[in-house]
Amino acid sequence: MRKVLVVLTALLFAPLTGAAFGQNAPVPGSITGVVVDELGRPIVDADVHAFPGSVHARTDSTGHFILAKLGSEFYHVRARHLGFTSTEITTDLAKNGHVDLKFELKARPAMLDSVIIEADGKCPPVSYGGFNCRRRSGKGVYMTDDDIGDKGAIELGDIFDGVPGFRTEIRFTPYGRRPVPIATRGNRCLNAVVNGRPVSLTNPLPRYANELIAIEIYSVPSEVPPEYQRYIWMGSARQSSAIIGRATPDESCSVVVYWTSY
Repeated sequence: MRKVLVVLTALLFAPLTGAAFGQNAPVPGSITGVVVDELGRPIVDADVHAFPGSVHARTDSTGHFILAKLGSEFYHVRARHLGFTSTEITTDLAKNGHVDLKFELKARPAMLDSVIIEADGKCPPVSYGGFNCRRRSGKGVYMTDDDIGDKGAIELGDIFDGVPGFRTEIRFTPYGRRPVPIATRGNRCLNAVVNGRPVSLTNPLPRYANELIAIEIYSVPSEVPPEYQRYIWMGSARQSSAIIGRATPDESCSVVVYWTSY
């Protein structure tokens, strides 16, 4: 009988303990912040998304947002709004932790979505205007930075997920283990062009997906636009190739055009 009274007494006084008041209860992590333009003015109704995951938020009338109920994770937080170039910040959120971020979005240059074809029938090869030209008439896969953001792409290889004619492999790169796009058609090699020019020390391959404003992907060498046809043969532009049956420099490859500037 005495044991029963002791148990009842413990139960009656349990709500008065710190645990009952939530002092030891897990508190979900959160990321808060503000989104402004280049002049420091708040951007209302900007979309903020934390990757990995599907947690979204919209900024209020003061440009502030909150992403709640987040676990312990390394997050890529992306903010975007129509008329501005999207921006991404990476942050490490501890368990039950909190991080405050500030995004400054740059106004996107006004681009007329028109088709400009030169006298030789080619679209401009080294200007972003050519992207819109080829998107209207080409046979490749075309994505803007918003499309890339919707895919939740972080690494360059993530962009190729679900793109016909490609798969990804985890390989060792100068930046560690990364998903690498591998062409599955033709000679199973991929050549890269950046801003319409060959990759070089002064025109390097982008490192992350958030560096891009657009991308053009051509999996079939014969469907590469005339202005980029020479790159299907350029071994020095090789981004990747299949390990088995590795392509030689004189074999035609798939081509990807990365755009990082207008």
